[in-house]
Amino acid sequence: MSVLQDVTCLMSELKDESNTLRIFIEILKKEENALIEGKLEEIDCLAFNKTKLIQELIKHDDHRNVFFLKIGLPLERKNIDSWLNELAEQSSSFSEIKALWKELLDLAKTAQQFTHSNGLIITNRLQHNLRSFAALHGAANNVALYGPKGQTYI
Repeated sequence: MSVLQDVTCLMSELKDESNTLRIFIEILKKEENALIEGKLEEIDCLAFNKTKLIQELIKHDDHRNVFFLKIGLPLERKNIDSWLNELAEQSSSFSEIKALWKELLDLAKTAQQFTHSNGLIITNRLQHNLRSFAALHGAANNVALYGPKGQTYI
């Protein structure tokens, strides 16, 4: 394959990966709303869809990494940015790939922010549930319950 064909394939891969990441972000937004509203059944469905998309994103990442390794490029952002800058300087037909790469990085950052935010919501709900459980346990005068094997549990 020529450099033009290789870069064209990479551009197509970056477009596909960005589209997948957009869908993933939409699911993260829906997950955030479901977490806030306490819609557990919706969260389960979204988790299933997220898992499928994560698997797809991993495949895109693998394809991209294979491409970069094939051309001898270390898998570090500074190296990739430098290579893309050189490529764009060589030919204006390659300038789109630089924009696609930036878009992918921006989308990844957005996904990371939603993931962090959703994690905070989950942590807050968990802490609330633990405090509620502790209050109920204290209100029951610390009555211990026993499992089928005689072990104590709360």
